[in-house]
Amino acid sequence: MFIEETQEDSDDWMSALLRSPIFQRLPPTNLQKIIMSLEAVHFNKGDVIIEQGSQGDYYYLIKNGHCELTRKPTPNAKEIKLARLASGDTFGEDALLSDAPRNVTITALTSISLLRLNKPQFISLIKEPSLTFVNQAEMQKAVQQGATLLDVRTPDDYNIHHLEGSINEPFFSLRMQLKTLNREKPIIVICGDGKTSEAAVFLLLRNKINAMLLKGGLASLNPEPEQGISSANATDDNVVVDVETLKTIPQKHEIEQPVDNAASVSSSAQDDHIKALLSEIETLKSTNQQLTNKCMELEFNKQHAEKKIRLYHKQLEKLTLELDQLKKA
Repeated sequence: MFIEETQEDSDDWMSALLRSPIFQRLPPTNLQKIIMSLEAVHFNKGDVIIEQGSQGDYYYLIKNGHCELTRKPTPNAKEIKLARLASGDTFGEDALLSDAPRNVTITALTSISLLRLNKPQFISLIKEPSLTFVNQAEMQKAVQQGATLLDVRTPDDYNIHHLEGSINEPFFSLRMQLKTLNREKPIIVICGDGKTSEAAVFLLLRNKINAMLLKGGLASLNPEPEQGISSANATDDNVVVDVETLKTIPQKHEIEQPVDNAASVSSSAQDDHIKALLSEIETLKSTNQQLTNKCMELEFNKQHAEKKIRLYHKQLEKLTLELDQLKKA
């Protein structure tokens, strides 16, 4: 593989590899083993490199070419464009770190050449030496010193219970929110069992954000966080049921108590009320998901438009310079 490629091509992808914040954290022996283990693969324009829902098997580095990341929130939903990747970019680590199915589809926009590393090599050579884990005591100490707690679970899980003072940014939308994160303070990432946190920390480190994760996630904490929805800590984008509304829902033991005929009618009315509330909650959740998807799509379009503006500005400067030269001539 290395004999066939030109020196110029080798310098391009290898320079990008060595500039990556992730690879700068690795010992030289690991870098040498990675370079020797990389396998070259090629895809044509339109080929699906990774399909959402498939199992993770490789970590990829783009040698040359372009590809696009897309995601379907649900099987029947419209595909959302998340990002475009080019030479020197890497992808595929999320599923390797979380042991979850691939959460995006990646399609070749051009003829594309990739270098890939299999999962066992990725875990031993990249994951283990690059991630920093903290326990509960170390997390509390870091928070006292100003660290930020970032919960990357879904809004629904976050609303059920979360650590006081933590902020919620679901992992599926974290890429779109990187610019909003405070880079001046370390970030401690938390999730349910620690798996999603590994993928989130890897993403943050790759974008030069100082991050570590709670080993074992919330499941490792003792005592377990208090159950309940905190409307004060919920964001505007999350679906939050008002506490007073929840108080109107009868408890199970209240419904199942022996009652006379008149009480049965009342119980039936309460059941209908509960069903109506649950239906309304599901409708709100669905609306919230649609708005979230639309925001992600608009953010992508905004970034794409900004790139076009910068390109047009450079072209305008070039044309202006040529016009001045023609005037002088």
